Amino acid sequence: MAENAEEALLLAAMNGSLQGVEAALKAGADIDVYDFCKPKDSLFNLLKPGKPDSDVAEHPDIPAMPALHIACLLGHVDIVRLLLRKGAWVANRDIDTQSPLHRAVTSTKGSTEIVDLLVQHGATVDTQDVHKNTPLMTACVHNHVDTVRRLLELGARPDLTVFQTLKEDAQTRTRVEESLKLIEEAKKSKLLRCCNPKCGKPGKRKTGTLKLCGRCKLTRYCSRDCQKQHWSVGHKKCCGHDVYLDEQADTFQMLSALKTQLLLERAYKA
Repeated sequence: MAENAEEALLLAAMNGSLQGVEAALKAGADIDVYDFCKPKDSLFNLLKPGKPDSDVAEHPDIPAMPALHIACLLGHVDIVRLLLRKGAWVANRDIDTQSPLHRAVTSTKGSTEIVDLLVQHGATVDTQDVHKNTPLMTACVHNHVDTVRRLLELGARPDLTVFQTLKEDAQTRTRVEESLKLIEEAKKSKLLRCCNPKCGKPGKRKTGTLKLCGRCKLTRYCSRDCQKQHWSVGHKKCCGHDVYLDEQADTFQMLSALKTQLLLERAYKA
């Protein structure tokens, strides 16, 4: 049994219990909090699940992270929808400096639907972690082709230098070839899209057709109306929080992020 509402919330999110999440929030759980976890804690050690077949037991290496990140990572679409409706912050960072969108694109269950939900609530498609990885980069590395395609449709930039690095690495290229093909096609089109998810109008790069957000410089819009609409649905809460600066990361966070990436790569190869 979790000792407080926050622990109950994380446990319910891990186990995919919509009723448990609702009960924890009703009991007063802070929807975005997870910093009561000690840095060394995985969620498995923290929550000590009561039944061996729970999702917690199946994912012992998941580091401490907010409930929204957990639900995104494990593909619990209904819980993601509930947490967003209750005001979970889509620009929040977990112990590995990952945003909910970064976690969603690594999921093999429902990731495209979750990506849509996050973006509709203001998540920035080109948000960066401490290593300057965007969700599109992460989806490409995992070769989640449908997710790569959807991120491009939502305006993710295909012209970042990391994709050239992946292309030049023969072993990696073979594993992610289908995703890289989509990115190459998008790059050759020389088009980017309006970042208002209700629009998505294409515009040529470097022609001034799409205007950058003056604050974060990461989102683009075809009109002032699209910018205002996107601001009102959630970009207001994310703007300025979408680039995780190096000076914000301590040594533990960087090592933790590296550990998680290695775990994900190991799981992919298994």
